[in-house]
Amino acid sequence: MTSGMAVGRLLWATSSNRICSASTHRIMKRVSSQWMREAVQAAYRQLGLPTGWTSEQTETFFNLVTERLDNKAAALSIDLAQDAISRWRTAHPGQEPDHQTTVGLHETALQNAREAVVRQELYALIPTPAEDQPEPVSRPSPEVSWQDRWRDVRYRTEPNESVEDLADTVWPQRSAMFRVKAAYLLATRAEEGRPVPTHPRHHLVPRLTPLVEEELRADGYPIE
Repeated sequence: MTSGMAVGRLLWATSSNRICSASTHRIMKRVSSQWMREAVQAAYRQLGLPTGWTSEQTETFFNLVTERLDNKAAALSIDLAQDAISRWRTAHPGQEPDHQTTVGLHETALQNAREAVVRQELYALIPTPAEDQPEPVSRPSPEVSWQDRWRDVRYRTEPNESVEDLADTVWPQRSAMFRVKAAYLLATRAEEGRPVPTHPRHHLVPRLTPLVEEELRADGYPIE
């Protein structure tokens, strides 16, 4: 069972949410809150909470985690929807998606964003049966190499807004989910004092791009 440390990481973790307007934020949040709340509660039935918490503390914690993940999913869904609309236009030259198509693309993007956020922020923390067994030799440690740490939600560095902007600059033509993964890679490299690419033609881009594609493939995402 994951200790209270995981709870603390989720409670106090910060993220940079780039949302196009306050009204969009409110719409996305209102639509997704119930779905996200149920996902949070389901995850913590397996993760567990501190035994000494009161019902009020538990409720506050669930509210905070739900709000944080709602915001993250809403921000991600905007980028995913823009990517989906761009792909639709490419597939239908000279046309614009009608209202029904646009709504459908946005709804699909929102659901994909929710699932991606829950998978990365919650499900990745739930130990598998094998992890529950005492295996000190094979269990990951904080000293795990950076090549693996950026892939692991338990140890990776949370990218700040500057790193997210850098990922957008270096890979402007790639999908939003690709850039999310790339930001984790860049943040971890920067933390290690390793060089990071600064533009699309940087010599590190051909080396780092396959790493991000491999991680996307491992999570079940198609490689664009």
